[in-house]
Amino acid sequence: MLDSSDGDDQDDGSGLQAPRMALLVTLGVLGGNTVVTVLNVLDEHTDSGRLVLLTACLAAVLCLQFAHSTRRPRTWSVRRRVLTLSAQALVTYLPLAWLGAPWGAMAGLLAGSILLAVPGRLRWPLYALVTAAIVPAVVAVAGPGLAVYGLGATLLSSGIIFGVSSLAGLVVELRETRRALAGMAVVQERLRVAGDLHDLFGYSLSAIMLKSELGHRLLPRAPDKARAEVAAVLGIARDALADVRMVATGYRDMSLAAETESALSVLSAAQITAEAGLDCGPLPREVDTVLAIVLREAVTNVLRHSKAQRCTVTATRDVGAGEAGETVVLRIRNDGAGEGSPDTGTDGGSGLKNLTTRLQGVGGELSSGPADDGWFEVVARAPAAARDDDGPGESEPEEDAQAARQWAPRMARGMLVAVLVGYTLITVINAAGGPGSGVTVLGFLACFAVVVTLQVFHSLRRSRSWPARVRALTLGLQAAASYAPLLWLGSPWGSMAGFLGGSLLITLSGRLRWVLYAASGLVVVPLAAALGTRLADIVYLADSSLVAGLVVYGITALYRLVTELHEARGALAQLAVARERLIVERELHAVLGSSLSTVTMKCALIHRLLPEALEPARDELATVLGISRQALADVRRVARGYRGQVNTFGRSEHSRPHSEFAWPVAEDPPHTREDTDAAL
Repeated sequence: MLDSSDGDDQDDGSGLQAPRMALLVTLGVLGGNTVVTVLNVLDEHTDSGRLVLLTACLAAVLCLQFAHSTRRPRTWSVRRRVLTLSAQALVTYLPLAWLGAPWGAMAGLLAGSILLAVPGRLRWPLYALVTAAIVPAVVAVAGPGLAVYGLGATLLSSGIIFGVSSLAGLVVELRETRRALAGMAVVQERLRVAGDLHDLFGYSLSAIMLKSELGHRLLPRAPDKARAEVAAVLGIARDALADVRMVATGYRDMSLAAETESALSVLSAAQITAEAGLDCGPLPREVDTVLAIVLREAVTNVLRHSKAQRCTVTATRDVGAGEAGETVVLRIRNDGAGEGSPDTGTDGGSGLKNLTTRLQGVGGELSSGPADDGWFEVVARAPAAARDDDGPGESEPEEDAQAARQWAPRMARGMLVAVLVGYTLITVINAAGGPGSGVTVLGFLACFAVVVTLQVFHSLRRSRSWPARVRALTLGLQAAASYAPLLWLGSPWGSMAGFLGGSLLITLSGRLRWVLYAASGLVVVPLAAALGTRLADIVYLADSSLVAGLVVYGITALYRLVTELHEARGALAQLAVARERLIVERELHAVLGSSLSTVTMKCALIHRLLPEALEPARDELATVLGISRQALADVRRVARGYRGQVNTFGRSEHSRPHSEFAWPVAEDPPHTREDTDAAL
């Protein structure tokens, strides 16, 4: 039994709630069908032979149906499914010859099993065959009077069986999809962190290392120039320390003009003749940031991997043809092509491959390689204007993706509406054979409209969140409209009282709702008895009312679980990314924050020592140089480790405790003085 609290509206327990709810409703439907079938058979036959046959057939049908409803039959082997479905079909149709028309109610269970066990398009022809076969079968044993009712009851029972099991599976599937979505969001966040570590800190630490080396060499003969280089290192270290927070939070706006000025300073420190010409005008923020990152990476590769003596940076606007529009072309060229030329990401960092991904994100492209004049060049092209989210080529795929994401709530809503329509049609069929005077027909239609309208509102709206006065009013109206027709329609009014029981379970909370639900179904007993209804019909009224209420509640609760899980998918992904960013921030502060803080403090000390205390300043500069080399190696190792976590993500937990976070242990060899000399 479900928890009597509001647990059915909570998301945390949806993984267990959905199967439990499906089991509860399935047992209710099977139990209700069993009671009605037994009463109807006993009403016609009381001999011991038929009772034995009835008991044996009921046991077989209920066991097979329970297995089909709760054991995921589509995962069974074909042979097993054929065997169980054939056995259920045999005990569904064969006993009709001895047990009569009341046994025809079992055809609805068989049709539900067909929908649950048969995959693909084949199930629908088989389902149609099973449901249509009940008409000639009932006509043959009981005449045409019950044929329409038998067909309607079969469609309703099969829809309930299939709908409950399908919605329960859909809840579990959505729960797993949410986990996968959160996992993919974490993967994307790790890729972003790896790219930012390489692109941002790789440049900054390379610049710190080069300028520290230059200051170390200038110190004996030009203390003032060395002091200027130390001041530049201090500024770069402070900016890099601020970038630690930027990388963790994902917010990082950069300027191409500012990065160009910084690149010229770093290239000059490396004794590379550098020239720049920016003739691109103001740029959109996103494009400006991406082009600045491209410039950083290209300059970093020039410093680390080439023998360049000259480097040029240009940015121009190019008017494209057709729909291409105006683009910005950033070109970084150096004369160090050949051995030791810039790589494309094979050194363990992200390299130019990461820049390709960044540019594609803003609608641009990247190319690199030797030019006709023998120089090596990196060319980045990006739109000169901000992209329109609803522009050509984007709105339609986005609309298609949005429509695809809505299929689960639509399916759940469709099943709920189908069940409500099914019960409504059964009531219409029953009431059609009752008294037919004008007053009674109008009274029936009025009560019928009130019950159906209020039930739709209770099921499709979040009725539990309504004010208490509104809930009391709607439930009171539904109760009056549910019981009044019993005064002139009697038992044909059937399961309409069950709608009231479902509304009570849907709208109220706590254990009181279960008491009121039971009372709503049992109150028809004294009302029907007072009208002189026979015992079998009284039992049918109570049984059908309780089962209908349970079904309406179960289908509605599963529909709401599906909707809430679907709506919460984005929130879960955001929480997973936020958690990952907290981990990144903590670890970056631990690994890089201390190194950059030390570099900042020592550079400030060196700046105060110069130009008077040369030897202490020289020793401190040597320490800064060692720290920057080690920090650069750490950045490369951490970036490679994040990509390693992405590659093994499918074999790891989607989330892990903070204490289990570990940086990769594989280390790159630290840069030597020869590496620095080659760059200088």
